[in-house]
Amino acid sequence: MKRQSWLAAAAAVLLGALAIAQEAGEPIPFAKLIPFLPDKVDGFVADKAEGSTTAAMGFKVTTGSRTYHQGEKGSDKTVSVRITDGTGNQFFGAAHAMGPEFSHQSTDGYEKRFQLDAYPALEKYDNHGKTGSLTVFVSDRFLIEIESNGLDSKALQEWWKKLDIEKLKATKAS
Repeated sequence: MKRQSWLAAAAAVLLGALAIAQEAGEPIPFAKLIPFLPDKVDGFVADKAEGSTTAAMGFKVTTGSRTYHQGEKGSDKTVSVRITDGTGNQFFGAAHAMGPEFSHQSTDGYEKRFQLDAYPALEKYDNHGKTGSLTVFVSDRFLIEIESNGLDSKALQEWWKKLDIEKLKATKAS
C-alpha cells in the first residue's frame, strides 16, 4: 500500500512538471545564442563557436559556447564563455538560483557570491593555478559561465562586460 502511494505521488510530481514544461516558452535556438559570443576580441583568437539543444522530460535547454586563446591559437591562456537558455524550466532556475551573498579569501584564492549588474553571481579564482570561473544567472533564464585559465582574476569580469546582456534578454525564440 505504501509503495502505491509513493508511486502515485511520484507520478503526480512528474505530470505536474510536464504540464509546467508544456506551458513554458521555448528557449532561444542555439544558432541565435552564438552571435552573442564575440568573433573578435583584442589580444585573443577565437575558436569556432559551438551550440547544442538538449531535451528531456518536456524541457529544452540550449547552449552556445566559444573558447578564446590569448595571443595565438593553441595558447594555454584561455577564456571560455558559455550561454545557456533554460527558459521555462523551473528545475533549471531552482538549481541556479543563488543563495545569500558571501565572500571567502585565502592564500589559495577566493570565492564570492554577490550581485553583478543586479544579477546573482558566483566567482571563484585559484591563485596557484591562475584558473577562475564566473557564473551569472540572468533573468531566471540565462546562465552565463566564463572560465579563465592562466589569466589574472580581473579577466573574468572584463569578459562579462564584453557580452551584450540587454540585447540577449530581448531576443525571442522565434
